[in-house]
Parts: sequence; structure tokens; C-alpha cells
Amino acid sequence: MDQDPLSSILSLIEARAVYAGGFSAGGDWAIRFPPPEKIKFFAIARGACLLAVDGLGDPLQLDCGDVVLLSAPAPFTIASADAISPVDAYELYTEGKRMASLGQGDDFLFMGGHIDLGTASSRLLIDNLPPVIHLRRDDAGVDQLQWLIRELVQETMAAAPGADAACSGLAHLMFLQILRGYLSRERGVDVGWLRAACDPKLAPALSLMHGDPTRNWHLPELARAAAMSRTAFATYFKAVAGIAPLSYLAEWRMRLAERKLQDGGQSVAMVAQSVGYASEAAFSTAFKRIMGRSPRQRANTGRQVSPALSVTL
Repeated sequence: MDQDPLSSILSLIEARAVYAGGFSAGGDWAIRFPPPEKIKFFAIARGACLLAVDGLGDPLQLDCGDVVLLSAPAPFTIASADAISPVDAYELYTEGKRMASLGQGDDFLFMGGHIDLGTASSRLLIDNLPPVIHLRRDDAGVDQLQWLIRELVQETMAAAPGADAACSGLAHLMFLQILRGYLSRERGVDVGWLRAACDPKLAPALSLMHGDPTRNWHLPELARAAAMSRTAFATYFKAVAGIAPLSYLAEWRMRLAERKLQDGGQSVAMVAQSVGYASEAAFSTAFKRIMGRSPRQRANTGRQVSPALSVTL
């Protein structure tokens, strides 16, 4: 069965948006956040501000309706203007408090959260994102984000039964829409799986590989699905994904196997069979070549982050 590549990869790395809340502010104000331990996302629901991330140059102007995905592991400041002494974010939020206030008035409203990732293969996403993704309200293809921002504000303020569940669902949709908005840009998306997963020319071939990774796919089949010659397909695939098609398939199989080994409950032989290998020895050799350690070593480490790989899936 064909499968959406982006969805299957986000499922593999257990990407889940968690809505944290936000703050309102007025007058002259600034708030300083520590280096985020997780990918952050936020929206400007009312007003405007400056976002300054340490080490990333001049502040960004954020206006009402703008959204940001922040993966840079650096402290950042959100302020009404330059040269305002910031308060520490820890001073504003107490345990269990979803919304805070700063300054005088409420002409500014900020809503945000973070992305939880499973430990194994989590760097698949982190390493394929720029430090900051900034989508403006008037950017093409981001209309749905405005509806999500409005609904998130309404659910937060109303605090009706089921609001937490509603906010979680809206936050996850916001995360996906930010990714889509970023990937829809004609330029600026680095070579890698994230770019490949949303490439319309590669979509038919990738859907086949993700839908049935145990099958021994051949280059002519994949090229036919993409309506290209073998040479054109192989060249284009590598230019977009940074890796050859069958190498991509091999690593995708190993990523699936790694998840099964991480979760436990299956022998190496069972995992090998589940990703298309009849021979445990052949699987172990391929796993060690691609993942840098043996399947048994990976199983023994549990839910630890995988080491960086030389390929770019």
C-alpha cells in the first residue's frame, strides 16, 4: 500500500507537538528564554515583536499572524523593541500555569509549544531543519495557519471541557502546516529526506518504498513510478535527497528495524524478517554498515539517540 513519506517518517521519530501556552504583554517589555532543549514553535496572535536568537544576526520582525519554528539550541529574546532589559522566562511561569502576563496592557499575545521526539532517529528531523523557520502571515500557502491561531486562542481562553485535547490537536496541525509552508518554498530547503519527502516528482516512488519497505524494489520500477528514465530518476533523486534511491531504501529499512530493536520484544531474526531480510546474518551486516553498530548493540542501548550517519535520510 502506498504511504505518505512525510507522515511515515514523522511517525517513526514519534514527532508530537505539545502546546505549552503563552503570554500577553503591553507597553515596553522583553522576555529572555534559555536555550531550548526541544524544537519550539510559536505564533503571534496579536500585536508585533522582535525575535533575537543569540548568534543568528539581526532580530526578526514578527507581526500578527506570523509563525516560527525554532530549532537553534541558543538563548533567544522576544521584545517589543530593541534595548529593553528582559525578564527571565522562569520568573513569569509557575508550575501548572499556562498563560502569563508581562508589562502593562495586553496588546500583544504569544502562543506556543514544543515538539516531543522519540529518542531513536530523532536527529532525522533536527538535522534537516534550519535554525529558524519564519512564515509571514501574507506568505503563499499559509492561510490555514491563521485559522489554527484563532482556534488556539479561543480554546485557551474559553477553557471549556476538552480544551487540553483540542489545543494539543491544533498545535500538532500547526506544526505540520509550518513544515508544509517551509517545504513549499522554491528555494532554501536543504538537500535531504525532508526535501525529498515533499517533492512531487519523487512522491510516487517514495510512496512505494515507504508503503512496502520489505519488497525488493528495483531501480526500473521506481523510475517508472516517477515517470522518468532510470538515469534521470537516479540523478534527480540523489540531487534532492542527497542519497541514491536504493541506498535510501536500505537506510529506511534500518531505521524501521532500529525502532523495533529500541522497543524490544522481538529477536534480531524477527526484526530482520520484518524489514525484508530472510537472513539474520545479512541483516546484521547491513545494519552495522548503515547504523554503525550491530543490531544487538542497538537493542541493548534502548531509547538512546542514534549516532550521526554519513547518509542524509
